[in-house]
Amino acid sequence: MQVYIGGANNGKRAYVRQLVVERDVQWIECADYQDLPKASAQTIVLAGVEAFVEHHLNNPEELVIEDFMETLNTYRAQSDVIVIVTENGRGIVPIVAETRELRDRCGRLFQQIFKEATNVKRIWYGLTESLK
Repeated sequence: MQVYIGGANNGKRAYVRQLVVERDVQWIECADYQDLPKASAQTIVLAGVEAFVEHHLNNPEELVIEDFMETLNTYRAQSDVIVIVTENGRGIVPIVAETRELRDRCGRLFQQIFKEATNVKRIWYGLTESLK
């Protein structure tokens, strides 16, 4: 599993689109789903994971992480998986409690995703840096 992280509008999706141009790809934008769909391609691109977390802010965090990781592992069992996540912290603590909760939950989920990943790359203003 490959993971790409970076700030909003820093070129993550464009970079990944170039990587998968010749592949059978199912592109899943998490903002479009309450529950993630079944895998149906050789390569799965899961983008905007923070939107999935936001959809489930009213649910217990442990269950959200468990469900997400279970779905991710199902994808990984049958497809190549690329995950795109947006860095939403960088040390800034949001004033609004709900935004703080979203940032914290994303951080904890991202740690789980990164632990399982074979490659993690940061894309910042179009520049790519290998982290793992």
